[in-house]
Amino acid sequence: MKSFSHVTAFIRLLWLGLHFLHGFAIVIFNRTRCGKEWFYTEKGAKIVQHWMWRGSRVLGLNIQVSGVPYSKSAVLVSNHISWLDIVAIAATTPVTFVSKSDLRHWPIVGVLAESTGTVFIKRGSLLAVNKTLSHINEIMVSGRKMVFFPEGTTTIGEKVNKFNSALFESSNRANSPVQPIAISYFHKGNPDRDIAPYVDDDHFVLHLWNLFRVGKLDVQLDFLDEISANTYSRQELALRSQERIAEILETSVMINEDYPVEVYEAGYVVTS
Repeated sequence: MKSFSHVTAFIRLLWLGLHFLHGFAIVIFNRTRCGKEWFYTEKGAKIVQHWMWRGSRVLGLNIQVSGVPYSKSAVLVSNHISWLDIVAIAATTPVTFVSKSDLRHWPIVGVLAESTGTVFIKRGSLLAVNKTLSHINEIMVSGRKMVFFPEGTTTIGEKVNKFNSALFESSNRANSPVQPIAISYFHKGNPDRDIAPYVDDDHFVLHLWNLFRVGKLDVQLDFLDEISANTYSRQELALRSQERIAEILETSVMINEDYPVEVYEAGYVVTS
């Protein structure tokens, strides 16, 4: 498939702008009708997931899923390649993210993230981590799945950096399992190390423009077997999750099946 033209990329950029406006409308309507924490309700969670799913289509992400997202309260952890990781995971299953406080100050994106329940954490502060763990525990008690990226930074996807263990304590506090997720990106059937990765000093608008110009990317999410809570220390949970994800990435190949339109209704799609 030929690369998209600049005109097509511009049209897609406008489409994304309309999608963001739709997101603000959703937030205002549901917050007015159901309260400040509308996104923690079952209906609210599905609305957010549906909006993220539509966003994945606007961005040209063809999401393939192997394995089954845990259906109850759990801690989901993943390798981190791009801000696109958030879209892909949130489009697949209802979740609440833990993110660096920097995201809160991103134009548009930060406002929407905060308005849909993202928990922000100031890294490097023990007091902030303990406060975040308490907040996470409150959310998980209601049956929510929490997602964070233990590498603490993005990579191009060739390897998995050491996992920070601090937030893994949330699994034992809430007595909820840890489910590792391996994320891989492909372009035209080959591992993508250039388009999806958002690393170092990449500029968001330029990264988005390049994404639109190539047209489509395949994203593979491998939901791995859960690791039981209170079986290991937080350090052991971090190490085991890191090792499982690294093992999958070493043998990752693209699943050649279409991403079904019904995914936002089913919550996930299982492929062999």
